[in-house]
Amino acid sequence: MATTALPTRGSASRSSTTTSTPSSGTGATRATGPGSSVSATVQLDSADFGSGHYVDRLFPDEASLEGVDVAAENLRRRLQSVTQDMRRLLRAQSNDSRQAQDVEATKAAIGELYTRISEMKAKARTSERTVLDITQDIKSLDSAKRNLTQTTTTMRRLQMLIGAVAQLRLLKEQRKYYEASQLLQAIGGLREGFAGFGRVRQIAALSESADALQRALAGQAFQEVERGFDSQGVLVGDARVMRDACLCAQAALGDEQRDGIVAFYCDMQLRAYAAIFQLGDDVSQLEHISRRYAWLRRILRNYSDDHAAVFPEQWRVGEALSRRFSEATRDQLGEIMATRDDIGVEHLMSALADTLAFEAQCNKKFGIVAKDGESPAHVYEDGGAPAVTFTGAISCAFEPYMSIFIRGEQAKFDEMIRKFQREPLAVDNDPALSVLASSTDLLYQFRESLRQCASLSTGQPMVDLSQVFSQSLSGYARDVLVHKLPRITGATALDDLRNISLIVNTADYCASVAGQLEQKVVEKVGAEYRDKVSFAACREALLTSINTSIRALVAGVEAMCEPAFAALTEVPWQSLQMVGDQSGYVLLVASAVEACTETIRKSMSGSRYFRSYCDKFAARFSERYMAAINTCGQISEVGAEQLLLDAQALKSTLLGMPLMGADRDETEKKAQLPAAYTKIVTQGVGQIEALLKAVLAPSDPPDALVDRFMLLFPGTPRETFQQILNIKGVKPVDQPAYFRVLQRMVKQASASTERPNARDAPSAAKDIAAATGTNNQSTPDLKGAMPSHVAQAISSSAPLASKKARAGEHARLGSTPSAAVFGNGSQSAIANRNAQMSPAAAASGSAGHSAMRAARRMSPDPLGITGNGAQSAAHSVQFSPDSESTGSDIRTSSDAASSP
Repeated sequence: MATTALPTRGSASRSSTTTSTPSSGTGATRATGPGSSVSATVQLDSADFGSGHYVDRLFPDEASLEGVDVAAENLRRRLQSVTQDMRRLLRAQSNDSRQAQDVEATKAAIGELYTRISEMKAKARTSERTVLDITQDIKSLDSAKRNLTQTTTTMRRLQMLIGAVAQLRLLKEQRKYYEASQLLQAIGGLREGFAGFGRVRQIAALSESADALQRALAGQAFQEVERGFDSQGVLVGDARVMRDACLCAQAALGDEQRDGIVAFYCDMQLRAYAAIFQLGDDVSQLEHISRRYAWLRRILRNYSDDHAAVFPEQWRVGEALSRRFSEATRDQLGEIMATRDDIGVEHLMSALADTLAFEAQCNKKFGIVAKDGESPAHVYEDGGAPAVTFTGAISCAFEPYMSIFIRGEQAKFDEMIRKFQREPLAVDNDPALSVLASSTDLLYQFRESLRQCASLSTGQPMVDLSQVFSQSLSGYARDVLVHKLPRITGATALDDLRNISLIVNTADYCASVAGQLEQKVVEKVGAEYRDKVSFAACREALLTSINTSIRALVAGVEAMCEPAFAALTEVPWQSLQMVGDQSGYVLLVASAVEACTETIRKSMSGSRYFRSYCDKFAARFSERYMAAINTCGQISEVGAEQLLLDAQALKSTLLGMPLMGADRDETEKKAQLPAAYTKIVTQGVGQIEALLKAVLAPSDPPDALVDRFMLLFPGTPRETFQQILNIKGVKPVDQPAYFRVLQRMVKQASASTERPNARDAPSAAKDIAAATGTNNQSTPDLKGAMPSHVAQAISSSAPLASKKARAGEHARLGSTPSAAVFGNGSQSAIANRNAQMSPAAAASGSAGHSAMRAARRMSPDPLGITGNGAQSAAHSVQFSPDSESTGSDIRTSSDAASSP
């Protein structure tokens, strides 16, 4: 229990002595001073508590009475705390006793409930026994009534069955088939009630008698139908009686007897068909297959007019007759085509077309429609019951012989291609298609053949036909497009270029249509054959013809430039005294290239193929230009400088090729030349410039020429050095000395790479290229190929060369080239052409050649060896006029854009 201290006022300032004396019964510590709260608390809790003694202990003297108020307050608080504790304890004790009482009450209630339930069960059993005793007689009477009722019903049904069997026997004798069919249905219902009486002898005998009577009646009805037709299948009996006999036969023996009657009728009608269309007769051949279908149409019309009243409508006798006819016809056609070796394509296709038309007519006549995405696939239109389609019932016999159709189509396409070879080139009438008319004719025939094959078969024959399409397109590309490539002649050069461009357009058009045709075949052919359809071979052949045509364009334009190259070789380069403006052959090249390129652009519909032409021609022109320089014999230093000037002019012409003949808007859009094409031109012309710059070096002493050669050609190709010596006119007897110098300096350069200071030579060359604004990406590595003193000389001259080059550029912007060589007319022509070029091409045009020469004379590096030409001269510059162009071919339809 909690205790509360009873402090006394002023107790903190007084000193009181306490003595530990045992209290009676408690062992607590007594306080001798008036403020001892612990002792007071113990006394309050003690059973021997005395109030007088307790007060005396609290207030032993008068001075301690000052704390009476505090002591009284503490006692009140103590009283409140004790009261609360008592209430809490009483409440807890009350709850515990109530829970115990509730448990006892629950147990008592459960016991009472169990007792009541037991009593109710006992009373229920007693009541059940009482009710059973009361209703036992009633149950007996109910069972007796039920048995009597069932017996009465069975006897009545037995009586009815006996009467019905007797009446059926009578109707059979009287040949009243309609009444007999109705009675048969009633007998069938009655016999279902005796299904469990098979062990009763009388009922079993009655059932056997009824079965025998039904079989006899069904046979009699069948004979009635047979007697109704004569040997020729003509109706001679009463249609109404025969119809009742059909119903009676079906009612007697079910669908088995119905199928027998239908089979009899079909065999009887088809007996004449087998006699007319016998194997080996002329009328049974494929070319007369339409007579077969006409015969069946006549039989069906006769059935609708005369025989339809004999058979119930739900029997579908006309459809059954058509199916039996289809089976017989399919078997006969299979035998005919298997025994004949001279089946014509026309006869085969005509017979197959008639067969497909007949099958479609049968589906329509008998209301058989397709039901997509569900099973069964075909149903009757009137009732939705499952049905078997006529499609393929006869035409499946043609499936093994569709190869004849495929061979016929291939022969037709081959004949068309041979015809196109003989005919001159002709443009299609459609102005939107700049293609040959032969291509549209061939593709139209492809479409018709595909449509016809799709109506005949969507299996392996369609795959075979797609292969024929691919082979025919490949043959068209090879035997027509490539075969028709004209040889460029001077009189009809532009027309020939226009025709070649037309062939490029045609091949591109055929390649695109081939992809569409492949997709169409994949959509129509069966799912299991789709992986076998491919037009990749024909697309490859068409793209090959495009590349061949583009090479023919390049060769044609090159042929147009041959007079200019001939003029180049006639110039006395050895005796040239001064450097003038561009040579005469430059204007000839520019005029020929511009005229041809404009014609090609206007005739060619694909921009990617025009780009490929430009790439290939730029690469081929550089080779041909180099070959022409090689045939010029000895060239002096002045001649080499003139050729350098001419090379710059030709470079500007080549850079302007992609924009020749373009509209003004297109020119503005393409003012920035493709980087790949610019690289091709720069590399090609750069090789020529490097060679000419090497020729500008003096040949005496040999070290100067070798130094310059090693700087321009880091790879030191021997054949190129031999070419330079020949152009400079070094005699053959003196050339070994030059090669010995070259060998010695190469060894020195190789040895210098082992010293640390020699490793800075490539960096010096790169610094020179950067100072002159030259792109060094295409320059081969100079490590080990440049002597250290040469690199140092170049490094020291680089800033001045850069300064003079900038001065030459300013001079170019403010001056115009002189007309000392060609006169004002040629200058204005060159200026007009350059005005149509892109800014990048015009910047390197003829307007800057005089300033370039002035800058070269002022610079310590007059050869310009740090220019663009040195960047591309790592490869051999010895070319054959017949070498292959370096422009990339267009390889596949997916990546058909030309790439350098």
